[in-house]
Parts: sequence; structure tokens; C-alpha cells
Amino acid sequence: MQECYRGKSIGGAVVFRSLLALLLIASLVGACALVDPVDTRYDEITRSLAKARNEAIFLNLVRASHDHPLSFATISQVTPSLTNVSSFGLPAFLAGPLFKGATPIAPPYGNALINSTTASNTTTVSSNFNVATQETSAFYQGFLKPIDLVTLNYFIRQGYPRELLFWLFTDSFELTSPQGRFGYHYNPPTNYGCSDVDPKRRCFIDWVHVATLGGLTVEETTVQKGASGGGGARGGGAGSEAAGAKPATNVYARFCFSKILAEQAQMIVRQTNPELLVRVRSVLDVPVEALYSGSLRCGGPWDPLADAGKPQPDILPLKSGPFSFRIIPRSAYGVFELLGSLIKMQRQHVEPLPGALIPANRGEELIAPPILASVPEDYGVITVVQDSGAACFSHTWFYDGDYCVPEQATTTKRVFSLLAQLIAITTAASDLSITPIVRVVQ
Repeated sequence: MQECYRGKSIGGAVVFRSLLALLLIASLVGACALVDPVDTRYDEITRSLAKARNEAIFLNLVRASHDHPLSFATISQVTPSLTNVSSFGLPAFLAGPLFKGATPIAPPYGNALINSTTASNTTTVSSNFNVATQETSAFYQGFLKPIDLVTLNYFIRQGYPRELLFWLFTDSFELTSPQGRFGYHYNPPTNYGCSDVDPKRRCFIDWVHVATLGGLTVEETTVQKGASGGGGARGGGAGSEAAGAKPATNVYARFCFSKILAEQAQMIVRQTNPELLVRVRSVLDVPVEALYSGSLRCGGPWDPLADAGKPQPDILPLKSGPFSFRIIPRSAYGVFELLGSLIKMQRQHVEPLPGALIPANRGEELIAPPILASVPEDYGVITVVQDSGAACFSHTWFYDGDYCVPEQATTTKRVFSLLAQLIAITTAASDLSITPIVRVVQ
């Protein structure tokens, strides 16, 4: 009987050990099946980077409004990591019945003891990123370069309002006509773009309206030119194939007037400000219809190779009959400075400085920040409020308080996108300050 009892005890211990071993194996398999989810971390990182990009742009705009130097930095690498360590071990347990008079192994004096060495799990999550300054020659060569027609056409084709682009990208207009040569440079509060020698007392804002309501846009054409030594290639001989020269493809762009775009803009303005249409006709020295019947109409006759051999000027030319325009473009840096000036005008209600020319009966129109006549849904070029409790699309702070772009400021949101894209276009990829390289490490 004693042997039988002892056999049952030993058999029970074996069964217990087997069950414990199975439990341990199952736990280890479950631990191996733990996988770090990429989707949630990717979503958090992209949202965080987008917020950081918008706030970096916003901070530079606020710096510009206080005449502080701009500063650009890049997040060159993001390395998120997750470490999970699980450990399992056998608990302390009795292999058989407790002998009479023996003391159990430890509190709580049971037949098995489970503690921290039996099962434990540690999870560590971190995100490391590198920040580098963009104070390099390559970055500033692109950042200070005047915007060209091809770049302007990029943004027109993406649906940005042309009136907004003319305000942002145009530094000044120069008009040469039989009456003389006149200049219009918008730089508030020093200069509001009015000419004191122009008999019609025209201002910068007038030419923006003419460009918008007249349908001014950009058209491009692609010309393929034969490679050097093309005479042999046209002969079709074996020697021409061996040369391996490829024809060169060049893209040429020019200003033109689109009647369709003009009608679309005029339809909007006719409902909101019909007096503006009358003023635009009075500003022009030629009938409006002449814009769409001359050589500058979109799709009209154009020989891009006529001036192909001439040096490329840093202005955007526009000529029709005896009248010619020189449109001096801004750089990406100039766009930041202009928007900073507009933020200052909103914040401080800046009055014109002594000597600033303001024609009679136009003070209210010129001193206020520009209004987009063809964008009725949100006519402000940029909208920034200070110390406001409203919901913010983007938020930043400076020494004089908090700044907020309201969620309903749709045009300002598009300006943020434009600035990000503009820097990406005008700078080298290796010097891009607002499009970081993101690397997800498993």
C-alpha cells in the first residue's frame, strides 16, 4: 500500500511538471508572436512631422513680422524604436507531499511560489531624430533666387488663385509707354506701390487686378532640338548611331492672356464688386478686347526660338505694341518678408510712413492688407490672430505672445502649402528644410 501511494505521488508530480512545461512553451510562443504595429506609429510620426513643418513655417512668418532673421532647420532622420523583453521561469514548487513536521518553502506557504523571476515583461518605446541647420550656400542660392515663369506656371496649374500668386510672387511692375516710364513697388508701410509721375495715378494693386481680371497666365511649349553633330545623324549612317547623342529637349514659357480665365474671374467680381471691373478698364491704356486678339493671347502665334540665344533676364517680360512691362519677381525669401509685413499690418494697424504716396480717396483701400477680389470664400492673403482662444490650424509663440492661424482661414492654409512647395522647388533636395527623411526601424 505504501509503494502504491508513493507511486501515485510521483505520478502526480510528473503530470504537474508536464502541464507546467506546456504552459511555459505556450507563453514563449505567445511572446514570439508579439509584433510591433507599424501603422499606428507611422500615423503618429507623419502627423507630428506635418505639425512641426507648419509650426516652423509659421514661426518664420512671425519672425519676419518682427524684423527678426529667418531660421531654417531640417529633421534629417527619425528613428522610432520599440523594445519588448519577456522572461519566463519555473516557479518554486514541491515535488511531492509535504512531510509531517516539515516547513513550507516560503510565504504564503503554498505548494508553489510564483514571483518576478517566474514571469516578467518590460516594454521600452522611444523616437530619436536628428535636427540640422540649413544655413548652407546651396539652400540660400535657391531660397534667394527670383521665381521664374516655369515655377509660376507650376502653381497656376495646381489651382492656386492667380490673384494670390500675383501678390506673393510680384515685387514690382515697370511700365514703358509713349507717356513715359513708371514704376510700382509694393513695400508697406514705406511704399504702397503708387507712382507720383503716372498721369493716371495708378498703383500696384491696380496692376494685380488687371492681371487677374484680364486673364494673365503662363503657357509653355517644348522644343526638341537635334543633338550636336546632327548632320551625320540625319544621314542615317552607322556612324551616327555609334555617336549615341540624344536630342535636347527645352521647355520655354511666356505670359499670355486667356479669355476663359478672364471671364471666370470677372464673373466672381461682378457679383461682389462690380465697380472694380469699371476701374480695370480705366487703368488699361488699350481696350480689354485687344488683350485676346493680339500676339499675347494664349495659343496665339509664338516663336520661342527667336530669343533662345539671348541671355535669360531675371525679370518676366510682357510686351504689346508700344507698351511693355517688366515684372520683377520675388524670391522665396521675399515671399516670407511680404507675408511678415502683412502680419505686422494686422497686428499693429501700421500707418503709412511719412513720404508714402497715397492717392486721394484711396487711403482705406491701400493701407489695409490686400483683399483678394476673385477669392470670395476667404479674401485675406494671410490671416493671423494673437492671443485668441479660437481653434487653430497652426499655433506658435514669440516674445510678445501666442499666434494662431484660425481653422477657417482657408487661404492662409493654402499659403502654408505654397511655401512648403516653393522651398522644395527652389532648393536642392539635400538642403530641403521642411521635407525630412523618415526611416522606420522595426
